[in-house]
Amino acid sequence: MSLRRLPSLFCLALCATALVGCAGGDALALDPVANAATKTAKSDSARIAFSATVNAGSVGTMTMKGRGIFDGRSKTGWMNMGFSLPEGAQAQIGGNSSSMEMIFDGHDGFVMYMRSPLFEQQLGSNKWVKMDMEELAKKAGVDLGSLMNANQADPNQALQMLMASSNARVSGSDTIRGVRTTRYSFRVDLRRLAEENKALRDSLESVIKVMGVDAYPAEAWIDAQGRVRRLKIAMSFNTPQGAMAMTMVEDLYDFGARAEIFPPADDEVVDLSSLMG
Repeated sequence: MSLRRLPSLFCLALCATALVGCAGGDALALDPVANAATKTAKSDSARIAFSATVNAGSVGTMTMKGRGIFDGRSKTGWMNMGFSLPEGAQAQIGGNSSSMEMIFDGHDGFVMYMRSPLFEQQLGSNKWVKMDMEELAKKAGVDLGSLMNANQADPNQALQMLMASSNARVSGSDTIRGVRTTRYSFRVDLRRLAEENKALRDSLESVIKVMGVDAYPAEAWIDAQGRVRRLKIAMSFNTPQGAMAMTMVEDLYDFGARAEIFPPADDEVVDLSSLMG
């Protein structure tokens, strides 16, 4: 897989998580995990820490680990992550690991900025790549603009997946970063979400068709205040580049933390659309 294909896969994943990020109907409101996801999404701000593994079949495996903060008041987020690349990609960049810094701006639509040593050869040192997710989603046939809200400026929208929880059940209790939590096991049910959201049905059905799955297992750890402290997802899906599998664990903590996040200056930015012609 060439490096130029990585943005297309990343966009597909972000569009999919944005789609499942819209809770639908009173039936979902009765689910304890969906309730916790909704309450957590309304938090003014929180820090996150995450790790993920993506297995892209014959392409190889990529691992990621990072941290960040998001602020629902300013609709902004920041994230820094390190990752290890598959062998095929290593040959192209001359190494097996790299890093990426990301800024998310939800003031008007949803714009993402990325800066990485991976880009320096083509763009120069310390340049940011700008991705207007609404414009990219429209080109992919997804109306992302109708799905965005103040809380979806979260730098990792995986939290919103929990709003499509189905058949949640208590599966244990654990202490997460010093906080006592109840662990729930459930499934993210895209079919159910599509049925209860007529306006989103066609887009969700398209995502289901492209990914080849309509549900996948997940776990959530919820504290006594009804907030999500940890979530874990495991999913396998299809892309135009072949079958993929992903597992991710994310912690949310330090609710109410102060966040001052600003987009980079115009002279530091290169728009992705110009790179793609």
